[in-house]
Amino acid sequence: MLITASEFVAFLQAQLDELAGTDFAQVRYGDTGTASLLGLILVAACLLTLARRSLTRRTHAREHSGHSVARRFRRGPIAGVLYLVPKLLLALAVAALLVAASDPFLTTTEQVTGDVESRVRIDLVDTSLSMAWEFANTDRSRAEVAREAHLAFLEMRRQKNDRVSLWMFSSYPYMVDDFVLDDELYYYQVMDAPYVTVKILAPEPGTARDRFFVAEDRVQIIPSEGTTNIIRALQAVTRHFDQDEAILGTSITAHRAVLIITDADVDEMPEAEFAALTQRNIVPYVIYINTTDARAARLEVSATPPLIERIREFGGDYFDVTDQDSLERAYEAIDEREAVRVELTHRALKVPIYSRFLLVSLALLVVGIPAGFVAELLWGTHP
Repeated sequence: MLITASEFVAFLQAQLDELAGTDFAQVRYGDTGTASLLGLILVAACLLTLARRSLTRRTHAREHSGHSVARRFRRGPIAGVLYLVPKLLLALAVAALLVAASDPFLTTTEQVTGDVESRVRIDLVDTSLSMAWEFANTDRSRAEVAREAHLAFLEMRRQKNDRVSLWMFSSYPYMVDDFVLDDELYYYQVMDAPYVTVKILAPEPGTARDRFFVAEDRVQIIPSEGTTNIIRALQAVTRHFDQDEAILGTSITAHRAVLIITDADVDEMPEAEFAALTQRNIVPYVIYINTTDARAARLEVSATPPLIERIREFGGDYFDVTDQDSLERAYEAIDEREAVRVELTHRALKVPIYSRFLLVSLALLVVGIPAGFVAELLWGTHP
């Protein structure tokens, strides 16, 4: 049964109100690649159409026909606007379809109760200037490679109930969020975190002055930054472990780990800090963004940073991102940590909202297509 015009207007108003009430700052997109591909195809089709219309003569048209059209028969400004409205509706509908194709969604939390078996960990991410430099002739930054490795590791750890806190460090450490048990929420925190925190984004020595590998929106400018101080960062996370232990009790946080994602280009070797971690039964692991020059490797020149050479002396280990099996071994190493019981208070839920954009697009098409026919009949050009 067809709906009436008033019912359709009410439906369209409800969808627009729902879309207008969406907090777009909280929207994330699950498949931007598909939307980008469709957008590129659409742009290419429009460019080809414009080229065809500008380079070829219209059928049934002749220049200098000898007829002059009186001004009163020409399309006026109001008619011109009305003639363009259906095209605007079509453009908005296509834009909404592209957004819907990118799988937009929101995250929300729900309160739950109960205890779960968990492994406690702090992820300490190096966001110093050297992470903005190129990774092994790939035209990609070390930070981008590091982030992809970190996210891949988190994908492997899904449903393992890790209780994790995210920290970044350059000259100073910054806690992004306290310990959370929520895989989904934590994954998006890592995804959205900046690649580098620097005083000024400078190119790698010996390279072109204007050559950068990090997008501007992934750079956080902080005037106090400029070095890679892992000592200060490890001292901060050690204090955070102690504070967490004081709140929850020794029996809950007896077996812990710190996962350091870095290119190991640090200012000093943190021996005392690693020793302090060992005393607290906190095992350090490093996901090593290996940028060793292949020519040095062929010449048998040791370019392994001291941090990597000595990490095992403190009961830890490192995992080289250039080794395909490294993340699997890192997963297994974390999994060997003894699980402890902690209380689960909330978890994140993924709420898809593509239907909001899809319904608005369909509504605009329902209005725009008939309006386009009417506009062509009234104000269009005929042979």
